[in-house]
Amino acid sequence: MSFGTKLLTDHAAKYGTQLLRSLGYTESIEQTSDHPAIAFRRSGLLKTTGLMLPAAIAAHADGALLALKKIANRSYGLPKNGSVFLGERARLRRTIRKDRICAGGYGRLMDVKDGRIALNLVREDDWDLIPAWLEDYVTDWNGITAAVRHKMADYLVDRAAEIGLAVAKEELPDRPFNWYLAKQFDRSAPKKTPQIVDLSGLWAGPLASSLMMRLGATVIKVEGPNRPDGMRAGHPYFYKLMNGGKHCVALNFKDPKEFNLLRDLLENADIVIEASRPRAFAQMGIVAEDYVARKPGKVWARLTAYGRDQNRIGFGDDIAISTGLSTIMDKAWGEPCFVGDALADPVNGLHLALAIWGFYQKGGGTVIDMNMRDCLRYALGDLGASKDMKGRAKEWSSLAAEDTLSLYTLRRTSRRVHDLGEDNLAVNIYADP
Repeated sequence: MSFGTKLLTDHAAKYGTQLLRSLGYTESIEQTSDHPAIAFRRSGLLKTTGLMLPAAIAAHADGALLALKKIANRSYGLPKNGSVFLGERARLRRTIRKDRICAGGYGRLMDVKDGRIALNLVREDDWDLIPAWLEDYVTDWNGITAAVRHKMADYLVDRAAEIGLAVAKEELPDRPFNWYLAKQFDRSAPKKTPQIVDLSGLWAGPLASSLMMRLGATVIKVEGPNRPDGMRAGHPYFYKLMNGGKHCVALNFKDPKEFNLLRDLLENADIVIEASRPRAFAQMGIVAEDYVARKPGKVWARLTAYGRDQNRIGFGDDIAISTGLSTIMDKAWGEPCFVGDALADPVNGLHLALAIWGFYQKGGGTVIDMNMRDCLRYALGDLGASKDMKGRAKEWSSLAAEDTLSLYTLRRTSRRVHDLGEDNLAVNIYADP
């Protein structure tokens, strides 16, 4: 095996085939793709992180996209490399991680009494929850860092879950057996242009629905009039990549008339994506299994941070810490840190699109449950011992250093972003079967 800039391997093809097998497909992917180290560099992840990750996450993202293309009737507008999604936002915003601060700037990796935790203060009102979390009046990062140093990780995670803060314990869990759970109901022949109702926000869910839109689906994005997708306030072109071309409906779920419109949309949709904590929909009397049972062929996908049995919130950066990314970097380089930018989000978005489209093309009738932690840990693949991580990190760093080609071309789109609630007048049309 040479160490040239055109080093190719079958990492992506093997992983993509593995994903297809887990979805019940017999097709195999037989092609070579960039080596994991090359894909990591050319995706922009190396620049964002500053160090090489000795795990094939970039190549596995390439494999997930290859699997999606394999089962798609069309792939117009999909990029050549799935790993381009992993570095996309950081490259657009020109952000990098700084020591133990994540690339987005809202998260920190901090020492606690028995290890490390990641805290992500993404929302404006998260700071108001800090005194209750720490049982101390703390108003800045220095104060938080000092306060958590003498507390146990599990205690901090449990208290954060109770009040709705995104806190993760650094650990390296075993790789899960599968990357999703599924319940099967009656199937039906898939439509060429399925209608997707997407109630998710931020990154993972919108990425999944945008990819399926490229495969021919129509997407209706549902937001709250007073709680729009938080990404609307972020980088405008990144938001356009995620949501350009989608119909945008803003509904107040507490208003009986608008709530009934929501129920009609959910009833008649071919695919539903939601990323709420389980109790939120339960309080509204919305049960995915009931909707799927009433309409053969429907696919309903539920995305959570840590699983439906845990009432926890999480964002891409802190969830990534819970999968062992900082532990891996510590073992390889002696420097625990964030890897990439909110890595759990694009990885889950890719896998979610594959799972939904895979089941839908086979007749649907499925409720899919994915939790972001397990999916990312699965995508990291099998990891060697500590000494293997060190050796692989050095070898892959050498490969990346010799690679002089440009980074992967960033995606482009001309699709227009619809304003919040722009398509409300047409909501009755969407709700009709």
